[in-house]
Amino acid sequence: MNAKIWITAAVPILFLILAACTGNQREPAAGSSGVQVLASGTVVPPTPKPIQVDLPDMGTAPEILNETWINSDTPVTLESVRGKVVLLEFWTFG
Repeated sequence: MNAKIWITAAVPILFLILAACTGNQREPAAGSSGVQVLASGTVVPPTPKPIQVDLPDMGTAPEILNETWINSDTPVTLESVRGKVVLLEFWTFG
């Protein structure tokens, strides 16, 4: 390919990429998103609000009454798993 043709095709594409990356980026209107811009130009993002869900207190968990566990040599009790992460997977043959 002729170098002149390549430069003629590549320069406008590079110019568009450069213009897109360095274009004038507008800040959101004050108060619309909670973003603060300090006098030094530093952008301070808004502080996320914690999510609060009101769930009813159902009392203490009932004891596990299954004596046979496929992946355990001893019966599993609530006391034996206290403070540990427990994954329960419920499935059945249909």
